[in-house]
Amino acid sequence: MIEVSNRASDAFENEGKRAYRARHLEVLRDQAPELWTDDPPGRLRGAWLELMGSTGWRTLKLLTGANVLSPSSFVGADLDHDRIDDYRRRYPDARWLTGDVLDHVESPELHDVSVIHFDGYEAAGSTKFDHVGEQLGVILRRAVARHGAAALLVNSDLDATRLHGQQPPAALRRQAMTLAAVLAGASTARREVTPETLLPAGAETAVGSRGFVGLLGAFEVYRGKNTGHRMACCRVVLR
Repeated sequence: MIEVSNRASDAFENEGKRAYRARHLEVLRDQAPELWTDDPPGRLRGAWLELMGSTGWRTLKLLTGANVLSPSSFVGADLDHDRIDDYRRRYPDARWLTGDVLDHVESPELHDVSVIHFDGYEAAGSTKFDHVGEQLGVILRRAVARHGAAALLVNSDLDATRLHGQQPPAALRRQAMTLAAVLAGASTARREVTPETLLPAGAETAVGSRGFVGLLGAFEVYRGKNTGHRMACCRVVLR
C-alpha cells in the first residue's frame, strides 16, 4: 500500500513539484498559441496572476528564469499583508496586491492578466472555491475579450478529501462541476465548458485507487513526493 504523508510535513521544492510547474508552460504552448508573442518569440502575452501562499515565488522564478515574462508582468496576490510586504521587498519589480482578489478586480494591475494560477492546496471539491470562482470569472472574461484566450490553472489536494469525509472520486467530480460553473460565463461560443469537458463521465473512478496518477481530461493527477498526497491540477484554456 502507498503511504500517504501529512500535508504539513511535505516539501514544496522537489522533483515532482518542479515538473508540475514546468508542465504549465508545456500546456500553454501547446493549447494556447494566442497567448504567445512572435516578437519577441516565446514570451507570454499579458500578465500572470498568482495566488501566492508561501510558494508562489517559485512560479515567479520559473517564469522569469525561462524568459517567458518579465517581473513587471507577474501579479502576486495574497490575503496576508506581511507576506506580500516580504515579497515586495524580495521582488520589487513585480506587481503585488494585498487582500481578496475580488476587491481588486478593477485595479490596473489586473487589467492585462491572461493566466491565473490558483495553487491553493485546498482539498479537491472544497466549498471554499465556490467563492473564489466569483473572483476568477470576472478576470477570465476580461482576459478572453482582450487577448482572445485565457488560461486557468487550479491545483488542489486530492487525498486530503478523505480528511473531510469525502472520497477522492466524488471530490474530483465536484471540482469539475464547480470549475465548469465558473468557466461557463467566461468562455464564448467557440468552446463550451461543461463538467464532462473537464472530466469525462466516469473518469473519476480511476482515482479511487490510491496508486493512480496520470491525466483525466483536463486534470493531471500527480504526486509531489513519493510518499506525498496526490494533487489534482486542472488546466483549462478559454476562447
